[in-house]
Amino acid sequence: MGENLNRIFFVFLCIYCELVGANIPHLFSVAGGIYDFSRCKHSTAEFEMEMKFHWQWLKSPNRYLEFRPLIGLMGTLQGSIYGYIGINFDLLFWDHVLIAPGFSAGYYSKGQGKDLGYPIEFRSGLEFGWQFDDWHRLGVHFYHLSNASLGRKNPGEESIVLYYDIPIGDNFPYHR
Repeated sequence: MGENLNRIFFVFLCIYCELVGANIPHLFSVAGGIYDFSRCKHSTAEFEMEMKFHWQWLKSPNRYLEFRPLIGLMGTLQGSIYGYIGINFDLLFWDHVLIAPGFSAGYYSKGQGKDLGYPIEFRSGLEFGWQFDDWHRLGVHFYHLSNASLGRKNPGEESIVLYYDIPIGDNFPYHR
């Protein structure tokens, strides 16, 4: 019994060190923009909150590429909600220019908004941004939401949002 507790403690200690001991911070993201901007019938405002994680064990061999698992929640003024998990592939050029393709999957509830045809939806997108010296980021995120033809219909939607990432580390906000 004591040996099992020691193993469990060791695993949690390793996870904790991975989460807070890295010199690269996690990012808390807030965003706002236009949901379904290409179709006026369903266009509305959208808001997002997202947590983008940095884990040492998921470190890329290339210093310009970083894998960032993420979890988020999107909502529209018409009551549509999308909760999701996924991954971004952060490509950083000249220590400031960010291009980040990403993919997520999650649960969608239409509320009074657009019916996307199925509760399971997939999001693929691309972020363009600027990373400041203190790890804050500002940019634009374009994405497509679709059920990949799992439902009877698959109208999809495209969103464009302005996002701001706040670094989270041992202290808040994070400082280098």
